[in-house]
Amino acid sequence: MVDFKIEEIEKYLSFLYNDNVTDIKLNELGSGCVGTGHSLDFTINGERKRKILKTLFTSNLGMDHFSDRAGSLLLAHSHYKKIPRHIQSVDVCGVLEEGSMISIGKAKEFFILMDEAKGEDMFDDFARMAKEERLSEKDRKRILELSDYLVQLHKEKSEDNKESLYKRCLRGVVGGNTSIMSIVDMYPKNQAWICEYELQQMIKESVKFWSEHKFNSSRLCQVHGDFHPGNIWYNEEDEFTLLDRSGMTFGEAADDLTPFSINFIFYSFKENGALVGACKEGFNLFWQNYLDKSQDENILNVAAPFFALRSMVVINPIFYNDDFFGSKDRANKIRRDIFYLALRMLEKGKFDFDF
Repeated sequence: MVDFKIEEIEKYLSFLYNDNVTDIKLNELGSGCVGTGHSLDFTINGERKRKILKTLFTSNLGMDHFSDRAGSLLLAHSHYKKIPRHIQSVDVCGVLEEGSMISIGKAKEFFILMDEAKGEDMFDDFARMAKEERLSEKDRKRILELSDYLVQLHKEKSEDNKESLYKRCLRGVVGGNTSIMSIVDMYPKNQAWICEYELQQMIKESVKFWSEHKFNSSRLCQVHGDFHPGNIWYNEEDEFTLLDRSGMTFGEAADDLTPFSINFIFYSFKENGALVGACKEGFNLFWQNYLDKSQDENILNVAAPFFALRSMVVINPIFYNDDFFGSKDRANKIRRDIFYLALRMLEKGKFDFDF
């Protein structure tokens, strides 16, 4: 809910029209499904004008985050002028925390400027572990450190819009912007290792899971959202830095454990055809440490679709082509093995981390 300040509206309108704006009146008109409209009356050059100011609700229908609302309004601003007889948009305004306002309506693209990460990501660590029988002490330290980090991160819960956000989280893993469906849509047509019916089975089981678990909102917690080895960098002092937090601020804890732990399976299957050796030890250590310290046994009942999503990512031929596996036949076998591992967990309705 925006707490409008008349003096800030006056500054914004004066900037927008490059003239002195006075006698501002703001009145609420009413609310619809997604937002609230206000009449905004003001005087400029002795002429009385009226515009309509619309804000969006902060929950449901994909509007939970400020970035959702910014995206929706920027698109509306661009679209209104593109069809005949539509009312025109004047601008999109951004409201800062202290209440001041900035114009962003003319923006067409955006960028983020950030610090540089020092060190190296963890992909080579997984490739090396897949060739080893036992974990090194350094590997054990890192795995426990990362598992502990997630335990602490997930302790922060959200009470704001938690029912809407948790439903959105589960809905998103099935058919959102980065979901099982969206990853499957990226697959090249007519893959030799899988048929359309099998892909449909994955989607059906995911939808069933969403229907059965979407009201489990007490699980909503703070998440990273893309906790995979490429986003975890260790420097020369063996201290890690995280990159590219994405998705929602609050979501499902399993959405952080699965993108990391799928790599134990993926790299071990690539090297050995099964989860064995140091990768199996690391997989079990990562999960068991999290379960012991979080006391969140219920995560095993909700992790299956998140594991399925990450499985569909690593077996996507666009991300890892046949050459990565050594041959086309080997690539197709590993893809099928991981696909059916994920599908069986969905059908079972429980993530079996000790397989």
